[in-house]
Amino acid sequence: MVRSSKFLKPGTSTIVTQSAFVTLAHGLIPGNTDGLEVYFFTKPITQAARADVLENGAKDLRNSDYAALVLYLDKQSKVGQVNLSYVVPGTTVARTAAWKRHELARFSTYKFDGKRLLLKSSGTYSEDAPEERLTLSWNVNLDLPVFERPKK
Repeated sequence: MVRSSKFLKPGTSTIVTQSAFVTLAHGLIPGNTDGLEVYFFTKPITQAARADVLENGAKDLRNSDYAALVLYLDKQSKVGQVNLSYVVPGTTVARTAAWKRHELARFSTYKFDGKRLLLKSSGTYSEDAPEERLTLSWNVNLDLPVFERPKK
């Protein structure tokens, strides 16, 4: 919910997802690290959509409502930072939702074996600065295969 912002449309919006897709990406910024990109879409994943995700970074699917969690991984494949992106017409929000130990605890039900991602997390990110007041909430419960994104 956006309460006030110079750039974001005020009000409440919700994304109800029909599908999710996970890719393992290399060389993510900051830190040139590996990460798991979890995309949540309002449309089903078709074969064409799967190809779009793997080959184009979900360029076509990202033309409509979607959300994404990016789990930045350390050398032991543990989560060190989580970024959340939320896109609906007229509003795009991207924030670091967790990087401190107590924030990362919201992502403690996590298992990545190199092939599958198990993630259960719910939480809220709030920003209450004078120039921007907003709240982002999520509730994730997934067990999905992880696809390696081709290196470009």
